[in-house]
Amino acid sequence: MRSQLHAQPYNPKKHTDRQVDGQKKNIRTFGYLGGIVWNERTGNLIDGHRRLKALDQLNKYDGTSDYPVKVEVVDFDEKQEKEQMTYMALGSTRPDYEMIAEYLPDIDYQLAGIEPYDLAQIESFLPQQPAAIETIDDFLEPEPTHEEKKTAVKEAKKEAQLRAVENWQNVQAYITISFADAEEKRMFCDIAGLKEGDMFIAGKDILDMIQ
Repeated sequence: MRSQLHAQPYNPKKHTDRQVDGQKKNIRTFGYLGGIVWNERTGNLIDGHRRLKALDQLNKYDGTSDYPVKVEVVDFDEKQEKEQMTYMALGSTRPDYEMIAEYLPDIDYQLAGIEPYDLAQIESFLPQQPAAIETIDDFLEPEPTHEEKKTAVKEAKKEAQLRAVENWQNVQAYITISFADAEEKRMFCDIAGLKEGDMFIAGKDILDMIQ
């Protein structure tokens, strides 16, 4: 159960909120596929801290509730625990960026957990063709700066004011003609050459009649 799993305080892997969000998106799409290694003797995780953070957020875990978690169970003393944790943190194989570049256009890089550093490495192997993704900027959507956000708000307010003026001007372009009864309207329609059932007449047509 989740309450039995404790984060390792010496974990050398540091995961950003962005990475945890990416892990959540991955789990939502493909499901939780395992990968958490838990030391039964100490109760600490050896690997899988990011997965567990994502699962906690998806399950709204606050320490008072509980939920089952699939783990790989080991039985190490504290020395072995730190040794294996370090090995798993530093012993990752360098990916073949050239191979990833070949199929990158066919996948969602965010679901694949590709970070900006890795994208920069992959970029050098991308074919320089119009149909290909040519720069890392094609992948990244930078967070707007504070000034950019303020400018966007000002522009939105200005646009809303312009729309309000335009709407008022449109309203000013109309006039309503009222008749005492249906007979008066019928007589007007006869003079104006309108059908009795018409509800609207263009102002230009009125001007043409009186000129």
